[in-house]
Amino acid sequence: MLNRREVLGILGATAVLPPLAWAERTGTLAETQAASGARTGGLIEEVLCGTQPAMPPDALYTRDPEAYWAELRKQWIFRPGFLYLNNGTNGSCPRPILRAYIESILKEEQMESTEDSELYPLWGYGNWDVYRKPVADFVGAKVEEIALVRNATEGLNYIANGLDLKPGDEVIYTDEEHGSGKSPWLLKQKRYGVVVREVTLPKPPASKQQILDLFEAARTPRTKVVMASHITTMTGCVLPAREICDWARQNYLLSFIDGAHVIGQFPINLHEIGCDFYITTPHKWLLSPKGIGVLYIREGASDQLWNTIATGGWDDYKSHAARLMQFGSTSVCILAGLVAAIDFWKTVGPDRIERRIRELHAYAKAKLGAQPGAVMISGPGTEFTAGICSVEFPGFDRPKFQQ
Repeated sequence: MLNRREVLGILGATAVLPPLAWAERTGTLAETQAASGARTGGLIEEVLCGTQPAMPPDALYTRDPEAYWAELRKQWIFRPGFLYLNNGTNGSCPRPILRAYIESILKEEQMESTEDSELYPLWGYGNWDVYRKPVADFVGAKVEEIALVRNATEGLNYIANGLDLKPGDEVIYTDEEHGSGKSPWLLKQKRYGVVVREVTLPKPPASKQQILDLFEAARTPRTKVVMASHITTMTGCVLPAREICDWARQNYLLSFIDGAHVIGQFPINLHEIGCDFYITTPHKWLLSPKGIGVLYIREGASDQLWNTIATGGWDDYKSHAARLMQFGSTSVCILAGLVAAIDFWKTVGPDRIERRIRELHAYAKAKLGAQPGAVMISGPGTEFTAGICSVEFPGFDRPKFQQ
């Protein structure tokens, strides 16, 4: 059985660096600097003041891709030797995104960022199209179809709570949905008598059609909504979102896609996917500040939703998706960090990022799958895989390993 150090040795090569020696955790960046005598001010001075590492040039990638990724790693503020592998829960903001976020705080706290004396730096009131527009362009949607919410859980609840379903109406979702995806529907089932039907996905699937057949087998005359993850949390399986939405539309069902893991891994165009609702979380793979969810509501579908949170403007149906952004005071500076994250992603390049993610997935899958006792859950090839590599070691004490 592998021990912790052996697994980390294998996974060291899946960071944005070439293979590197694993350093045991000895403290935070600040503690490490303090112990070495290198730290002369606070973290802001240490991280953001003085000369900043430049972004690696495209020519370096052409000449030596591994050198490019090693140079790019300097944009993160990790301590030397620190290996981070869980973007699926939480990404770390690179320096340009941190700077944009912090500079927005400094700007907005002067209370003079706008000539409109009634416009305070509070996201949760108003439409904030200055931030919605770049997000809409990035995900292939109209600005009127985008609601900037505080996380995917909030967006998932807005749709489940907002749809006016009757007792006996049915919702289909998969066994690989996140708890925040299942729970709003289960609450609706217990409170209002809506019926939830769970489809068990094969691990891994053999084909897209196999998945569609499972949904079709679960459909009844009472089915109203189908929900599925674009990339599942449990196994990282990339589901055929466009085909699922096509099937739903052909059967007069509303389609809701949980794309929490998608934004930042590969480009998406929500109009091409054809869903009615889509939620994604940019603090994971897009590396934005924490506390943002991007909720897409197809043009014409917002009228079908009741508000979950009501404040002034809750009944302004002409504002379309922005009606669901009226939830109370939240710092607008987070959204400045989101736009900076989009710019950072574009600078590195979508094709380059997706290629790297798939290379590292294939590397991890090959190395881990070759270990004694390994049971590979991620599918072969690339059709159903992206950044998350799922492997089981039966009998392995995972909580003890994580410590």
